[in-house]
Amino acid sequence: MRKPATFSVLIRFLIFILLFLHIYEIVHLVRNAVKRIVVSPWTKLRDLTVSTGLNKLNCSMGSKLEDIARLAGVNPSTVSRTINKPEKVKLKTRQKIEAIIDEMGYKPNFFARGLMKGQTDSVGILTSLYANPYFIEIIETIEHLLAPDGTYLYLCNCEASIDLEKKYLDELLRRNIDALFVIESPSLNTADNLYTKNRFDCPVILINQHVKPYGDNYVVRCDQSPGIAEVFDEVKRRRLYPFILFIPAERSYSYILKKRLFETWRRKNHLDEKQARCVMLENLLEPNNEKSVWNSHEAAKDLFTQFRPRSILAGNDLMALGVLAAAHDAGISVPKDLAIVGVDNTFFSRISMPTLSTIDLRMAEIGTMAAELYQGVKKEPSAAHEQTLIIPSLFRRRGTS
Repeated sequence: MRKPATFSVLIRFLIFILLFLHIYEIVHLVRNAVKRIVVSPWTKLRDLTVSTGLNKLNCSMGSKLEDIARLAGVNPSTVSRTINKPEKVKLKTRQKIEAIIDEMGYKPNFFARGLMKGQTDSVGILTSLYANPYFIEIIETIEHLLAPDGTYLYLCNCEASIDLEKKYLDELLRRNIDALFVIESPSLNTADNLYTKNRFDCPVILINQHVKPYGDNYVVRCDQSPGIAEVFDEVKRRRLYPFILFIPAERSYSYILKKRLFETWRRKNHLDEKQARCVMLENLLEPNNEKSVWNSHEAAKDLFTQFRPRSILAGNDLMALGVLAAAHDAGISVPKDLAIVGVDNTFFSRISMPTLSTIDLRMAEIGTMAAELYQGVKKEPSAAHEQTLIIPSLFRRRGTS
């Protein structure tokens, strides 16, 4: 006897329902397992954060403008203005929002904030060797003047490598810096010049570079010529011959300029090799670090066994300190029997015994001029600004001359 069709359909329907419930139960079990594995640790971390009072940890992971706005009872746009343009928010409201931000430990996204403002409040500094005492004072001055305005510095040490300089330059530009300061970079003395041949999206300030400005580039430097001329005049007036120009064989513009000025002065005064000569040190690959003191000491010691000059102008202060040490070892009285002059007016020149006479390249003033130039360009980007700022060097006579 055949079963009615309705009974067969009912059986099939019940089987379908049971199968569906079974599948649902399996899915539910899997879902709970996943929640235990994935969600629980974060839930425990949240509970631990709240129970131990570590609100900053919790908020640094999830705090957003909306959270702060809800607690302050304002719109998210008001929170955004408080962060980016606080002067446009009422004092009472701003103080309330700032207190919540401080309590929650909220840290705005640096790059997102930069996109909103059109500025990242950051600048890059590229230098060939930041251990150079001459560069240190310039960098410190720039930082001292820009930090109070909330400007952050990216300091990149190229270690006299053009390849490293290119990598740092690419990374700084990728970070949308507001300006780039370049202090005697490795590439500017070569055909592979990265700055005067290219245009940038931000102002480029070339410090102590003997180049012409190009596009949006600016040049801030100290002219060595006046200070060197003062030393030459002093040698001539006091007849401190034989005179030695003691410089490295490095092909940087700074030392090329010193040699050029020396040759012009010697020809003008009809001085021969016995009266004035240039000694170039081949072993000074980087002439402004601690090794230059020792290498200059050794070179001067060898020189004093063959020749006794009456005056020496060294390429920089560290080289001059090496010469001073060699004179002491050789029993030469400074300045009675030998006058020594350095270049830069670094901290070391002021604490040596005796204190070192030097040509002051006015590092702090150069740093101030560069920082103030950037501040002016930032404040009035469309205004015309002087592209080349030059101050003269000065001869500082101290204990060694």
